[in-house]
Amino acid sequence: MTDLVDVVQKQEPGSELVELIELELLDTTTLYFHSGTEGDLTTVQFRDKLPTDGVYTVREYTSIPIEIKGVERKTDGASNRPSLTVANILTTFSSAIGDLTNDDLIGRRIIRRQTLKKYLVGESADSGASSPPIEFPQEKYIIDRIAGETKVSINFELAAVLDLEGVQLPNRTLYGKYCNWEYQGVANNRGGCTWATDSKIKIGTTEHIAYFTIDDEPIVPAATSFSAWGGSAAKDDLKTHSSKKWRANTSTNTAPDVNSPDWTQVRTYEDYDNTEGYVYDSTDYEYVKHSNTIWRLVKSGTNKTPEPGSVYWVRGDYCGKVLTSCKCRFQWQPKSGSTTVPSADKDTSKVMPFGAFPGSEKYR
Repeated sequence: MTDLVDVVQKQEPGSELVELIELELLDTTTLYFHSGTEGDLTTVQFRDKLPTDGVYTVREYTSIPIEIKGVERKTDGASNRPSLTVANILTTFSSAIGDLTNDDLIGRRIIRRQTLKKYLVGESADSGASSPPIEFPQEKYIIDRIAGETKVSINFELAAVLDLEGVQLPNRTLYGKYCNWEYQGVANNRGGCTWATDSKIKIGTTEHIAYFTIDDEPIVPAATSFSAWGGSAAKDDLKTHSSKKWRANTSTNTAPDVNSPDWTQVRTYEDYDNTEGYVYDSTDYEYVKHSNTIWRLVKSGTNKTPEPGSVYWVRGDYCGKVLTSCKCRFQWQPKSGSTTVPSADKDTSKVMPFGAFPGSEKYR
C-alpha cells in the first residue's frame, strides 16, 4: 500500500488505473469483472486480499462494459449512493448470472477494487503469490434497487452496507422458536452454524454422513435395504408401505403414516447422472447427490446440472431452522450397523451449538 501511495503522488505514475468489480452472486459464488485497460479487453488477473494457507489466490476478471460512478468519501451527512451501470449489448453479464434475473441481484454485495496495471498478476511490479496484492482500500456496497433499465444498459443504485432501509443495530434478532443462523454458514463466514458443508460427522474413528430434508426426514442412499411392512416393527426398522419408505421411531404395530408419531418418512438419493431425464413428481420427490450436496428436483429436465440458482433443482439437504432440525444433525446417532441411516434416538450427551436456542453453547 505504501508503494502505491508513493507512486500515485508522482506527476506520472507510469501505469494506468485499473478498476476491478466483484459481485457476490451466491453464498459460494463470486463473479469477477473489469472495464478494460486502455482499449485492451482481455481478461486480467489479480490476487485475493486475504490468503489461504499463506497463498493469495489468483482471480480472473472478465472484461465487460461496466462502470461505477458517484463514489465519494465524506465524514458527515448521508452516505453517497453510487450507480453501477452494465451494458446490455453483450451476453457476457447475462450468461454469468445464469438463471437469475436483474431483480434477483438486489441485496447482493459489490466490491470495488482499484490498483495500477503494473501490479496485476504477470505484470512488471507483480509481487508474487506469497505477497498481498497492492491496491487502494476496497469499497463495499449492496445493490439496493434497479435505477433504470433500457435496451442498452442496466443501472443499479448501490448503498453502503449500513445505509439500507430497515437495518437496525444490533442486527441479529433472536426468536424463541427459530434459529436465524444461515445453514452451514461458518464455512462461508456468514453465521454461527458449524455443520460441515459435506454433512459428514465422525463418531469415534468412524465417519458417518447425515442428510435431512427441511422437514427433518432422513435422506439415505438408494441402495439402503428396506423390508415390506408386515404388521409390526421394532425401533429403527426400515419398511416400505404405500409406495413410500419409512423408519420406525419406536416398536409399533401401527401401520406407517405421515401423521403417526411412530414413523418418519425416509427419502432416498442416487448420484446425479447427466444422461438421465429426470421427471418431476409432486407426490414422490427425486433426490440426487452432486458435488457433496443433496438436490431435489422441482422441474422436469434433461442434462440440467444441479447448481445454485437452478430452476430445475433446489437444495434437498436443508435445515428446518427449529431445534429438532439442529438435534437431527449435532446429536446424530446411527442406526446399528449403518453409517448413513440415523437412529430415532439422539445422543443427548452432545452439547448443541450456539444458535437462537436458549441454553446452548456459545459459538467461538
